[in-house]
Amino acid sequence: MSTEKKQLGLFHVNYEVRIGRPDQPIVGDVRLNLSLAVYTPGKTVSGIAHITQATNPPLDQHSKVSGNYTYLTVMPNNSHILVTATGFPDIHWPDGAGHGLQLQPNFELRMVLEDDWQTGRANFKYRDPNGNWQEANDFYVQAVNSFEIAKEPALS
Repeated sequence: MSTEKKQLGLFHVNYEVRIGRPDQPIVGDVRLNLSLAVYTPGKTVSGIAHITQATNPPLDQHSKVSGNYTYLTVMPNNSHILVTATGFPDIHWPDGAGHGLQLQPNFELRMVLEDDWQTGRANFKYRDPNGNWQEANDFYVQAVNSFEIAKEPALS
């Protein structure tokens, strides 16, 4: 499929990312919910990552993410999409508070999707509440409740 046809403009997509297959969830595992705005002319993504886990104490982490994507074509008519993104803590500074501290990333994502943006696999890592990096590898990715926001007119 030609990448020219995919230059839509801007669209929104939500993903559930988890270790168990979408039809076979695993209780107590880490779950990542991604809400991304995809800007096709610039091949960029931005949005929110929300990581949860039903543990004691529970994991409930939010990150503002931004990154890029590129098409990977291994064989003719067999393309995938590589999405890479970095996340930072979601901090709300009071008005007039200045620039604040230099924030360190708390989330990193490597996700390979089918060329329709609906399914794929992901590796990600996140900082736990103690500041240690935790890795989550080979998770299932499934688009949920996605919709197109804007569309460029078709080129003749």
